[in-house]
Amino acid sequence: MPKMNFLSYPLPDVLKKYVYQGFFKKAQKQIDKILEHRLPPQMRERLKFERFRIELLKKAYKYNEKEALKIFKGSFKNATKSEFTQLWREGRTDWIYIETERFFESRFDKNLAFSEKEYKARQRIDKSTLKRREVINKAVERLLKYGEPQSYRVRARITLQKESPKEEKVRVWLPFPKEGFQQSDVKLINASHECEVADNSIGQRTVYMEGMDNEKFYVEFEYTVHEWIGKSALYTEKPNKEDLTELPPHIVFTPFLKELIHTIFHSEDYRNFDDLTRARKIYDFITLNVNYSYVLPYALYDNISEYVATTFKGDCGFQALLFITLCRMVGIPARWQSGLSITPVGASSHDWAIIYLEKYGWVPVDLSFGGGRREQEPMRIFYFTNLDGFRMFANTEFQGDFYPEKKAWRLDPYDNQTGEMEIISKEEDGYVIDLKSEIEVLKFDKI
Repeated sequence: MPKMNFLSYPLPDVLKKYVYQGFFKKAQKQIDKILEHRLPPQMRERLKFERFRIELLKKAYKYNEKEALKIFKGSFKNATKSEFTQLWREGRTDWIYIETERFFESRFDKNLAFSEKEYKARQRIDKSTLKRREVINKAVERLLKYGEPQSYRVRARITLQKESPKEEKVRVWLPFPKEGFQQSDVKLINASHECEVADNSIGQRTVYMEGMDNEKFYVEFEYTVHEWIGKSALYTEKPNKEDLTELPPHIVFTPFLKELIHTIFHSEDYRNFDDLTRARKIYDFITLNVNYSYVLPYALYDNISEYVATTFKGDCGFQALLFITLCRMVGIPARWQSGLSITPVGASSHDWAIIYLEKYGWVPVDLSFGGGRREQEPMRIFYFTNLDGFRMFANTEFQGDFYPEKKAWRLDPYDNQTGEMEIISKEEDGYVIDLKSEIEVLKFDKI
């Protein structure tokens, strides 16, 4: 799997200052200057990765003040320029300086609605988003009432292309459904190029292709997915040692998280509780205290679990990582699942967790779907050991390798939900950041 241990290596203070202040050109020059020296291999990797992360930062903070104001007015009813100015001055919207000009994070408006009730009430919400939530909630209500899981046959297409092509030859990896757990009968239906499907044993399963960067790459697939009522134990294979161990930089048993465990268990010895109770206490802590928030690219964070535990915010993957880390710390085997939240009316990227309980085997846990329904207590509890059928998972391993191996930095070094690309001729510096993807639901039938 990709080794990211070099993130523990410190950066020179002057470099950190340049990045913090938004002087990215000076930071790039400083990195080049340091790389001229003889350095330990891990330090060299850390500096090269910092150069990559600067590019990610510039892409994440893409809107200048004029553009952000236009988005703000379009996102909220009765929004004004003076209100917008007051918000950024008070630090209530996410922005940074880039070479002395203020730039706003690409989803600053949505995060404002997540964090403040006033703006949630004034937000103009896309009808398709409301429809998807309605479809999911109706399914959960049915399961809560009758407890009879259904299965669905789904066909979908994932498309990836480069925004600014330069007619260079590229390698492409697109996510592809795995067999196992709640998913079965996976089939490749069509692909834009000659392709190779990774074996199901690969932790992050992909379809691999080669072509030119001005081409559109896509994969079309079918699969059957089953609503997962946890106590039915769809998968009972025993866990392995990796399901209980640290995986730097984001699954680390730090002193701070050890203190958090004491807080969650009210200073009692967690070993006094059975594994189901242990997991439930951790689930309750996260879903009742952490608020959903869009985040920057995962590569920009040094320790995601500690970030969530100290800011009490994060997206689905961030919350799942904190849960997995804390579960492993108290002796509960925990794994990653990720891919898509996919319904008959649309799809988006999504991450969740699965844990192994002695009495039941592997069961699912979805932190963000549970926490997002904390005002509907039966639904919040449902997502502890149960899962709706609106999922496609391509990944059962966090920070896993691709097959064939990717040489350049990945846009996301830890997960894969919409695909990756690299320029063949540039080896390790051939990473591609300007990507756009599309997820289409072609067929969704109950069986």
